[in-house]
Amino acid sequence: MNYLRKLTCQRPRLSSADTQRDLVTETESNRGRIIQSAAIRRLQQKTQVYPLESNAAVRSRLTHSLEVQQTGRFLALTILDRWRQSGELKSLGLEGQELAFTNLVEMACLLHDVGNPPFGHFGEAAISRWMEDHAEQSHDQSLQRTSNPESLFKTTLLPDLCVFEGNAQGLRIIHHLQDLNLTYSQMAALIKYTRPPCEPAPEQGEAFTYRKKKPGFYYSETTLIQQMQQHLHIDDGCRFPLVYIMEAADDIAYCIADLEDALDKGILSLKELQFWLNQIWNEFTKDNAYLPDIMESAAQRSGTNEHEFIVRMRTRLVRDLVDYAANRYISRHNEVFDGSLDEPLIEGGSNQHMALETLKTVAVRHVFTSMEKETPELRGYSALIGLLDTFKPLLTLPPDEFQRIVVRDDHQHFIEQRLYHRLSRKHKVAYTRAVEGLTNRDLSIHDQQDLEWYYRSRLLIDYVSGMTDHFVVDEFQSLSAI
Repeated sequence: MNYLRKLTCQRPRLSSADTQRDLVTETESNRGRIIQSAAIRRLQQKTQVYPLESNAAVRSRLTHSLEVQQTGRFLALTILDRWRQSGELKSLGLEGQELAFTNLVEMACLLHDVGNPPFGHFGEAAISRWMEDHAEQSHDQSLQRTSNPESLFKTTLLPDLCVFEGNAQGLRIIHHLQDLNLTYSQMAALIKYTRPPCEPAPEQGEAFTYRKKKPGFYYSETTLIQQMQQHLHIDDGCRFPLVYIMEAADDIAYCIADLEDALDKGILSLKELQFWLNQIWNEFTKDNAYLPDIMESAAQRSGTNEHEFIVRMRTRLVRDLVDYAANRYISRHNEVFDGSLDEPLIEGGSNQHMALETLKTVAVRHVFTSMEKETPELRGYSALIGLLDTFKPLLTLPPDEFQRIVVRDDHQHFIEQRLYHRLSRKHKVAYTRAVEGLTNRDLSIHDQQDLEWYYRSRLLIDYVSGMTDHFVVDEFQSLSAI
């Protein structure tokens, strides 16, 4: 196992740097490209849990991602320190590359939610439902034909469009929309799931059950995935090893944060939080005082101070969870390295895993069902569906008429023309590049038409999913004259 086979300087395109640079420098270049990207800036106005939140102390996607970044750094350094103490760094190809290893983990953590749409998972469901209801009908109207069940459209493209998945959209954003030209290693560290939407999820107990439980990339990024697998020696269906660290850092960060925000917003009182944590812990396990002891220690030292209680509980849990995840990464390293470990690092019925499950369950039962969360979600749902309805005429135009709008102003379609003008320039460039690339492929007329319509649909999905929470509502109100 040599990490120099996994951590490389290779990018999809040659870098503009005049000279070949070392691995640490290339990962620092990744950092600069990521931090300065518009996609990261938009996270400050996207939902973590509470949509349209005006309280700056409550977490956005950006503040959550910064916390995940710090946790990921702590976990990566812990793993590296243990290998240093055991004398394994050199044999693993990591001696002198510790900073590169840590940089890749940190930036994967910062990017991990970049594909999330406005209103989070609720937004994912809204976009998916709209496409399920309208995609096939719009396609048939545009092309004035129906596709046979074995066509590329029915078997691959339609399933791809009807499942919006933030992880898959994140890869699309950094590569095709923002065109960051990150190293293959940096992009691979983001890919939690290893199947496209057209491939059904495995049944419980089958191979790849965990790694393929959700789609991880769209058809539009298939070539990129193949290049990544080739350059980084990743077998089909397997993960890149640093994904396990990023995933563990996310699990550690968000479970505690969601409950802290619930306290800040007054959804739960300190006594209610302590009661429900004890209650659910006892549902999951008997004669085990791990989490109750942590809570008791935090309560004794903080009294009735909510903030201090959370800080003390979080400090202990993060330390324990990072220690456990580091042990698992090292003890299961053969499977982690080749990407075949089919479960997360924090798994296996341990005290640490049960603590995370307790925190998650309290949030699901007593926080996520609150009116403070559900009311703005419903408002966001109405705005998202309304916007997609408004832009639907772009999907029903015949291909040649849509191309006339793309190439020049077409006064015959004055409504569609104005809708097209509202789309993001970067998204339109990505559409044009993808459609121009079809001419270099050996495709039937029907497949070429289907793929143009697919990329046209992606253009609309890219635009709407890239909006911030407030912009969705403002744009819907603006276009509906409300």
